[in-house]
Amino acid sequence: MTDGAEIDQTNTSYTFYRVGRFVEGPEKGAELLEASVQRYLEVCKGDCGSSHIVRYIRKGNAIFPLPKISDPQSPDESVGRNGSVDARAFQTLGATPGHPLDFSVPILGYPKTLTAGPRATLDFAEEGIGTPNPSVLQMAFHDPVYGDVWMTKPGIGPQKAFYEDCKDVNPASTGSEEGCLDLPPYTDNSFYFFRPDGTFLIYMYQPDFHLEDPQAVTWRNGPLPAGTSYVDRTRVGCSDDNVNAISVVSPSVVSEADLVPIGKVNVTGDLLYGLKNKNHPLYKEFYADYDSSLPSWPPLENDQPATTREASYEDFLRARPLFLWRDPFGRLIRFLNAQFVIPQTCEPILYLYPEQEEKVEVKLGEDIAITNSYPAYHDGWLVSAQPDGEMMDLGSGRRLPYLFWEGHSYILPRETRGFVVKSSEVQAFLEETLPQLGLNAKETSDFCRAWCSKLNGSPYYFITFLDRSVVDRYYPLRIGPTPDTTIRVFMDFTPLSRPIDVQPLSLAPPVQRRGFTVVEWGVLVR
Repeated sequence: MTDGAEIDQTNTSYTFYRVGRFVEGPEKGAELLEASVQRYLEVCKGDCGSSHIVRYIRKGNAIFPLPKISDPQSPDESVGRNGSVDARAFQTLGATPGHPLDFSVPILGYPKTLTAGPRATLDFAEEGIGTPNPSVLQMAFHDPVYGDVWMTKPGIGPQKAFYEDCKDVNPASTGSEEGCLDLPPYTDNSFYFFRPDGTFLIYMYQPDFHLEDPQAVTWRNGPLPAGTSYVDRTRVGCSDDNVNAISVVSPSVVSEADLVPIGKVNVTGDLLYGLKNKNHPLYKEFYADYDSSLPSWPPLENDQPATTREASYEDFLRARPLFLWRDPFGRLIRFLNAQFVIPQTCEPILYLYPEQEEKVEVKLGEDIAITNSYPAYHDGWLVSAQPDGEMMDLGSGRRLPYLFWEGHSYILPRETRGFVVKSSEVQAFLEETLPQLGLNAKETSDFCRAWCSKLNGSPYYFITFLDRSVVDRYYPLRIGPTPDTTIRVFMDFTPLSRPIDVQPLSLAPPVQRRGFTVVEWGVLVR
């Protein structure tokens, strides 16, 4: 099925499975059906698709949605949340949709959390189809309602500090604009419980201490420098959430004898560890990844902050590049100093608005390492652009609403001024702020569609925007013919567990569009 305007079509497909038959009760004799509902945009960048499990009861030629045991994020029309069900999905079955039923099967529900102990609460992430694989999974605990809960065996998941490309994680990956695809299942250090209809739910564990609170940890070598932050996931390009849920170090890489206490979580007394051997492979490999990922460095200028310079190995060690912590499940969790994880410039979108139909060439700076692009970037893009923003790629003949790239350049200086925004208010904040920075209604909508739903994993976010001079310096853009007006909006953000005091960022008046106008927006992911 296809919906939407020609240039922004949404395709939806249903794959049905017969998973059971009711043998008693009021639905006796009826069939339990399951549908995998796939949605994707034909012309898209970044997170272009979604997959959801929806369940139905079939009685004769009528099919009734079961919203209580269907994916809460599934399309409204697939389960009748707004009172109507899209009948096209059932035509091939020779059936018609009935009204949604208030019916539930507990084992097929979607509990928001699972609890294995006082400090071991897991949060629901997503649903999949499959069965347990004991070669990569081990039993984590038994839930009295949902049964056995499994977790990835320590050491099975990715072991490097970060990856530049999906194929570095798995050579067979078909990574694209949609993220890392075809990574080995069950290897992302999540938790799983498997259900009798062939589906499973994925849960994630988050550490219960927050380093942005200076009172949370006592460090043996003194407090961390202001602005220091750590990440506990393994990143690949802009798709870090597709690599693992948390970074678990293999017992074959680090033993108890390798550890030395360097800090303590004040509330729980948990120890935080460094490594006794300053030449330990965990340090060496992290530094090598950091060092090899940097493009050629520009000449230092007087106003260039020290944080943008390449660190020596000695400086790297002094900065506490990583620490380790043992979670309630006995896994050794790695936290990486974000200073040494190359920031990714994610989903920069370029719109071209010439005054008349124009052949336009677009080139990015030579020091930008491009990891994803749409259409494929080969030493630039050459398109035919229309005044309404529609383009045609002159290489492939495909029609495009924008150009897209992702990649990394230099370690950019951090902007300390900005805004602290509640997770629930991020969309309203961006819808108000982005037009002040020069985006129009469509560009603002595209930005929010790509990013608003992603900023919901923490209670608060520190949000700021890079100064135009910084964007031009680190992400140069060459366009021919030369635009009359160029607007570039790059957002930087940091997840927060609680509000912090920051100096507000003063927003410059929006640039008035005149003549050939180019607009670009993107997000920095550190």
